[in-house]
Amino acid sequence: MRQDLQAKRQEKRETLRKLTAPQHLTTTWFTEHRKVEGYEQDREVHDFYGCDRLWKMETAFARVQMGYDPKKGQSFLFANLKTSIFGNVASREQRKMDERQRMKTLKTGTQNLAYSARRRAGSTVLLYKMENKPWSEQSIAPYLGRVNLETLGQALPFLEHTEEGELASARQRYRSLDKKADAGSRAEQTELSHWIDHLEAVRTLKEQQGRLFFRKMNIALDLQKARMFEHYRNVKAQRARAAQAQNAQADKPNEENRNNDEENGDN
Repeated sequence: MRQDLQAKRQEKRETLRKLTAPQHLTTTWFTEHRKVEGYEQDREVHDFYGCDRLWKMETAFARVQMGYDPKKGQSFLFANLKTSIFGNVASREQRKMDERQRMKTLKTGTQNLAYSARRRAGSTVLLYKMENKPWSEQSIAPYLGRVNLETLGQALPFLEHTEEGELASARQRYRSLDKKADAGSRAEQTELSHWIDHLEAVRTLKEQQGRLFFRKMNIALDLQKARMFEHYRNVKAQRARAAQAQNAQADKPNEENRNNDEENGDN
């Protein structure tokens, strides 16, 4: 039991390291039309609109950005791990992802591994929210099942809620030791008491970080959404008028040809 608690404490230390990592926040106005870094779009589609970056948060572990897609008319959250395949951030999850990818690229038992700095598959998170709802954990809940949970825990650790189950099992174990009166049981209860306090502290910190994170996103969006929506309504209207004028211009030769055919038929 003591070894299990030590391993779990190490994992929680990793989580605390992510939650308390220094953050660099940048709010970008849509008029700058900044690209969402790392987010690739298909420019060959009809009536292409580039996505605008509205907000960015940089940490030592990940880059989290909020963008706006004018074609869909909705904002989105895009997070990607900043670390390359070499794993220059000391974290348990990063090393495990490295080991799994290396095993996949290993062709034979004696062949050298092919290292590269390409983006790791599954290293990004793309989340949307329910329409007409502010950014919150409840509004993105329907989309969480579609993302890589390991990457989600690395980039947005406050969205992982594993403490509730661990707290329930720890408290159940603590109550079961009340029936025993030996020294070993009392020592285990003391360790469990510290572990329960630690889990509650991590849970509280995650709740605070989550509320603060979504509040920042909503502020960055609310400050400019009125002007942004009006701007793109005008852009869509201009494109529609230009398309109508182009279609009308293209229909003129056809009408002239039909008139000439009718005149020739009369003659």
